[in-house]
Amino acid sequence: MRPLDGITVLDLSRLLPGGAATMLLANFGADVIKIEEPGTGDYGRAMPPFLDGEGAVFALVNRGKKSVALDLKDARGKAAFLDLVSRADVVVESFRPGVMARLGLDYQILRVRNERLIYIAITGYGQDGPYKEMAGHDVNYMALGGAIDITGPEGGPPAIPGVQVADLSGGALQAVIGVLLALAARSRTGQGQMVDVAMLDGVAWLLPAALAFYQGTGVIPERGASVLTGRYACYHLYRCADGRWISVGALEAKFWAALCRALACEQFIPDQFAEGKRRIEIIEALSGLFESRSAEEWFVHLKPFDACVAPVRNVSEVMRDFDLGKGESVVVPRLSATPGHLGGRPPRLGEHTDEQLGRL
Repeated sequence: MRPLDGITVLDLSRLLPGGAATMLLANFGADVIKIEEPGTGDYGRAMPPFLDGEGAVFALVNRGKKSVALDLKDARGKAAFLDLVSRADVVVESFRPGVMARLGLDYQILRVRNERLIYIAITGYGQDGPYKEMAGHDVNYMALGGAIDITGPEGGPPAIPGVQVADLSGGALQAVIGVLLALAARSRTGQGQMVDVAMLDGVAWLLPAALAFYQGTGVIPERGASVLTGRYACYHLYRCADGRWISVGALEAKFWAALCRALACEQFIPDQFAEGKRRIEIIEALSGLFESRSAEEWFVHLKPFDACVAPVRNVSEVMRDFDLGKGESVVVPRLSATPGHLGGRPPRLGEHTDEQLGRL
């Protein structure tokens, strides 16, 4: 048994945020049916690099789903979709505001067919407000939401993060949370609801440390200039002898003391958050020490000291550590009694159209 067994999800989304959200639901038992445009389908299918004939990202976030090809602009396709809605629990879409209304398939229409329906709308900027009509991608939501301005080295330019934070944390995970909360509410009221997931909102939600700093001091946070962005030696990245990097997160005094003792630098213990020349001196001293061994050697040496140290891994190493095969991803979270598991291969476009419509 899995937590979402018996829950049917109709996924009209394309690309990453909606796909990642509905695959997480599928991992925990939901029956996810992708509703795709005949002939082209999800744009992600055609985006390189490719894995077994499909876009690799598409393949990674669409395992364990079914595909039904429907033209929602055609009367027959629309009627078939409405029949599917009448039996579904959740609809997920990622169009700009107004698109589903123009198709005659927005929440107000669908709820007439199914009052228990949970309708998830994933957009960049939300269903209302001054930005709702704007096109955007992850970098835009991160920029407008304030995250890029505080990302990057001290004194350097802002940097684009190496992962799609807005898409996945601000979009996919917020959508999953919305589904679960709405299912919990429905169990009490018997009624579904609409969930407005704006990735911009999700980015702003990720800024408690920066917002608290500003509210408490009146000073706008600068890149690399705060405790959690690399200002001090205790929370920093260091280059090692092999050109690889190691991370130090010795934020609490006990971890900083343990690190200093392990490095034979006890003189730095009282000056964890020193400013001025002393701050630079400590960072330079630790930088010189870490350049004497490889990142893996330092990891082996420092691990027993409980000093919050870990090497910077690359993707191939992460695949090895998590034992990920071709087209697999990590299944999270880890439930003890009703764990999730990764579904089979991603569906071919329209592969399950006859099967699903034949049930109507």
